[in-house]
Amino acid sequence: MTLVIDCCIRGDNSATKKLYTSYLNTLNNETAVEILNLCTQPITPLDAQALEFRDRLIEQRNFQHKMLRYARQFQSADEIVIAAPYWDLSFPSLLKVYLEHVSVSGITFGYEGSECVGYCKAKRMLYFTTCGGCLGKKNLAAEYLEALADMFGISNFYAFAVEGMDIDPSKRNKILKNGISRIMSELKNNN
Repeated sequence: MTLVIDCCIRGDNSATKKLYTSYLNTLNNETAVEILNLCTQPITPLDAQALEFRDRLIEQRNFQHKMLRYARQFQSADEIVIAAPYWDLSFPSLLKVYLEHVSVSGITFGYEGSECVGYCKAKRMLYFTTCGGCLGKKNLAAEYLEALADMFGISNFYAFAVEGMDIDPSKRNKILKNGISRIMSELKNNN
């Protein structure tokens, strides 16, 4: 199953949504796809009380509790697709809050002695983003997500970006179309 983490805040008007949808259209019809639209989920930041409760669940190995559903879903996916616009050198805070809910010791990762070991089933994580300007030398969002993929035991991470979409608004649609074509070609070569 391909799990899509949709953090496209602008919904159907999102260029990032158009980008990841183009990828989904290339998948085999037999591939199961589950889209988790973060904008419709009751995800809230983990405060002290929530962390204490989660720690008790982990200590009791009560991994079936509904609080841990996002971690279980993430852990069991064959492929992870994360789609989020590039905001403020990273991605929307909603995605960070979701990732905090996914990062659960005993489900998505754990420890063997002093070594951190990933427990996720996925063989690869794809990150799709679009941005109004240019990413420059550092894509902090991609660096963070790649580190998480490694922590979760996901051995292949790919980041794809369409840049410069707001520099000349008259070229926005053409930039997106060309970016999608380029990225789909890169993906075809990576399969």
